[in-house]
Amino acid sequence: MAPREHPHPDLHEVELVTVLAALAEPTRLRIVRMLAAMEERERAWKDIDLPIARSTLSHHLKILRNAGLLWSRTEGTRCFVSLRDKEMEGRFPGLLECVLACQDSVDVPMAKGGVREDRAAS
Repeated sequence: MAPREHPHPDLHEVELVTVLAALAEPTRLRIVRMLAAMEERERAWKDIDLPIARSTLSHHLKILRNAGLLWSRTEGTRCFVSLRDKEMEGRFPGLLECVLACQDSVDVPMAKGGVREDRAAS
């Protein structure tokens, strides 16, 4: 079966505010960090292990793809994603490196119900 094509923006048409808005959401930032930390260049969609519904993951991946941060491709029933880090570096030099180097509360584990553990007792 031929791979299904997903729409990917031309990075020269992507605005910085679009990329920053996509990265401002903690789950999407976590996805980008996961992909950046991988040794392999591509990951199967179903192997992204987050405590969220598959429909929510799909929504986040679409936003990251539309912001120019991800490549997506489908083969049969499997979808694969990869970070467009080299292309992003060409368009917005240093942006991903800076964002990925920042240590913040995004890596706080999630408790049941999707509430961050540091806020679950509140």
